[in-house]
Amino acid sequence: MKNRLHLLPLLMFLLAGALAAQGISFHGSARNSIYAYESDKSHTRFFQYLNFTAVSPCKHLALNSNIRFLTDANQDLDNDLRFRAFALNLEAKNLLHNRLNLVFGRQFLHPGTTLGALDGLNARYAFSQKLSLQLYGGVESISSRAFKVQKLEDATVLGGMLQAKKIYSSAAQLFYLRKADSDAAYWQIAGANFDSDLIPWFHLRLQSHYDLENERMHRLLFNASRSFNDKLAAFLEFKQQNPQVYANSYFTIFEVKPYSRLRAGADYELLPGIAVEAQYHHLMLDQESADRLLLSLNNDDGSLGLLYETGYTGDQISAFFNYGYEVLPRLIASLYVDYSRYRTETVYEYDDQLANAARLGYTLGRWNVIAEYQWLTNRFAESDARFLNHITYRW
Repeated sequence: MKNRLHLLPLLMFLLAGALAAQGISFHGSARNSIYAYESDKSHTRFFQYLNFTAVSPCKHLALNSNIRFLTDANQDLDNDLRFRAFALNLEAKNLLHNRLNLVFGRQFLHPGTTLGALDGLNARYAFSQKLSLQLYGGVESISSRAFKVQKLEDATVLGGMLQAKKIYSSAAQLFYLRKADSDAAYWQIAGANFDSDLIPWFHLRLQSHYDLENERMHRLLFNASRSFNDKLAAFLEFKQQNPQVYANSYFTIFEVKPYSRLRAGADYELLPGIAVEAQYHHLMLDQESADRLLLSLNNDDGSLGLLYETGYTGDQISAFFNYGYEVLPRLIASLYVDYSRYRTETVYEYDDQLANAARLGYTLGRWNVIAEYQWLTNRFAESDARFLNHITYRW
């Protein structure tokens, strides 16, 4: 089985040629990854990823896939670990004079709020270029994304979203989402989202989501960003949110309280291609608070920065460096270094942690090869070393 999976890129190349001869457009990528590490014992894991779209000659039907195969050279794995499907669906698009799109199968959805993966049917109908309606239903995908489908009575999902866009440089969404098992609904949420670029150089985002099961506001968000000129941009954001706790969850025994977070930041271009970034976060809980400050110097090749955190979430000061350089044509070397000095509570002493990664990447035509060595040192592990390799073919 291991040897057959290693031939996956070659098989996809041959399949692409066969489908092209039938007038079927076939594009995507196949990747083979090796991950070697030690936990309680040594592990060498082989991952194969297959991501493709096959489009029929009429252009109205497409098969989409994003699946993963796993083999461990040192351990036998069950099928739930070995085979996973992140997406596997059949799509019918541009029906009824380009107004209707249908997707059936496993798919990732974010219909105005967090849903995740759905095993079912997703339909979108466009009344015009500015107004559309999305309806979907099925079962929530199993959390491991294994090749299994949950029973309809255990994880039913129904919902929809009405969207208006390109109206005075703005867009608005109204949505409803319901999750239920055989007893009753355990998650119901309704809300509205609004984005606007009506004011030049200014973007506004508003979100208001209401938890119908627990009869409380689930999420409030206000974000305003402004580009003052070609060099300076800034943003301000306020968010208040309750944890997402399902009515059938064990965590309902705890008292749930919302948190509020204030974020502000700015980017300024010091020189062509070189910018400085600053962000400040203030987290507010019931009787506690925490602060976070980030400063970094960035260009197209990497960044250098400092991070400072204090308060309820712990104390930390860290310095990080991330940089890539083309040492030869198509050969890029990169290095990541992160040093942290931290403590989770004030009664503890500070601990040190050093995390590093060195990578080489080479691209030749449709092929890309990456080799990365990672190592970590902290009070739990004097040396934790790992090796990662990717070989990717795109067509």
